[in-house]
Amino acid sequence: MIHTIVRAIRECYPGVVFGGYLLAFFVAFAMVFMLPIGALGLVFLALMALIPVVAVLGIVRAIERPLALGKLRAGRCPACAEKSIEPPSTANENCYECAACHERFSARGEDVAAPEQIETIETESVKSLE
Repeated sequence: MIHTIVRAIRECYPGVVFGGYLLAFFVAFAMVFMLPIGALGLVFLALMALIPVVAVLGIVRAIERPLALGKLRAGRCPACAEKSIEPPSTANENCYECAACHERFSARGEDVAAPEQIETIETESVKSLE
């Protein structure tokens, strides 16, 4: 349950931060006409806020990683909580995959992007080039 909450925070955190910065932009834009020095101060404040924003994201990821590892070792998927985790099948692929939701996780418990499918060139397109 704790991992689910931390995972939800990590997933929605970039959107919340973006919304906060968008709101700060609109407030600064309005302040340009009312109190220009306030707009300048808000810009500097927003720039200085980047440091704690990135630090908090690092802390959330550091909390989530061991919780996800615990679920992976128990055979549960950190994303959907189903007991359908498949261990890495080959030596060059170091990812766990959930059979239910097809999410992939590294050996450290982090989410891994699914590999892109390489499209094969159809023979018709090759013939058209000849």
